[in-house]
Amino acid sequence: MKFKIKSQDLQKSINIVEKAVSPRSSLPVLENIYFEINEGKLKLRGNDLEIGIEHSISLENAEADGRILVKSKTISSIVAKLNNQFLDIKVDDKNTFKLQGQKVDFDILGTDASEYPLFPTIEDGSKLTLSIAQLKDLIKHTIFSVSFDETKQFLNGILVKNEGDNLHFVATDGYRLAMKTQKIIPLDKDLSVIVPHKAVNELNRIIQSEKDDKEIYINISENQIAFQLDSFLLISRVIQGQFPDYKQVIPPHSQSEYLVPRKQLLAAAERASIIASSSNNVVRLLFENNTVTMKANAPGLGEFKEEIDIENIKGDSPTRIAFNIRLVMDVIKTVEADQIKMSFNNELSPCRVEEKDNDDFIYIIMPIRTSEFQQA
Repeated sequence: MKFKIKSQDLQKSINIVEKAVSPRSSLPVLENIYFEINEGKLKLRGNDLEIGIEHSISLENAEADGRILVKSKTISSIVAKLNNQFLDIKVDDKNTFKLQGQKVDFDILGTDASEYPLFPTIEDGSKLTLSIAQLKDLIKHTIFSVSFDETKQFLNGILVKNEGDNLHFVATDGYRLAMKTQKIIPLDKDLSVIVPHKAVNELNRIIQSEKDDKEIYINISENQIAFQLDSFLLISRVIQGQFPDYKQVIPPHSQSEYLVPRKQLLAAAERASIIASSSNNVVRLLFENNTVTMKANAPGLGEFKEEIDIENIKGDSPTRIAFNIRLVMDVIKTVEADQIKMSFNNELSPCRVEEKDNDDFIYIIMPIRTSEFQQA
């Protein structure tokens, strides 16, 4: 193996694939990045047996084909500390990875690539295409609601499901649920898979630097999901298990509906959280006529109260309800509309949060029962 490459190009590729490298694995070989030169193309791979990420770079100065494994932490640290310069890289018959810059030389002990596990191949499945902007939007509106409770693995990811010309991304941690819908060309068959949080999170990091109008190709089978974008490929196993019936959580109708200015609500929520953080993050809301009063208190610390002007769309006043303010702030920070609609039936029923005049996103948050609030 022998080739030349710009240090910044190599660093970008390493940064992409190392997200799938196990830093401390029971299989030491998985702590490596796979390098391969074939027909003028450099291919890097990371693989932890759950997620595989591959990135390719076309080279003008590839002199000899070959492949090798190099410790991810080592090569990543080296390249990150090199200024923008051309690198000469070659591998000798003793699997020594020789990297030479303008005034720097590294000889890194590599490993024979034959020890590396087979990279997963894309299984035949349902295929769809989204723009990067659409995929970013789907992930942004759902990933914050994923559960990290390892005893409930079926909640440790995002449900990807189609219904006709609608593609749903759904996530829940048992206390709240987020669903984002995107119009697509109807698929040949119905699909429903749970994509692990790690795979979605790494995918989201990678696509942030891509242009919004670029297309990404998605292949979904019974056991895996693959995302492909010109020189990039991510393949992940899907979580086996039954995702909760999210439709049962979404209230079909509400007795009370209010339009609330988003920025004012966020500002008030951030102030309330200063006190509420010392009292299980509980904040109490009193909806009355065209005003919502937000209250928080913590023994030994103090109290908070603030009023916000709102619009009563439907329902009798007053209406009282209490929430974990962190769960409220998550959705306010995610949406961008000037006004959000909050709908519920009573102080113990799920609250539905949506953007005004937009039904593509639904957020459900469970209220908190507080005897203290009932007396307020």
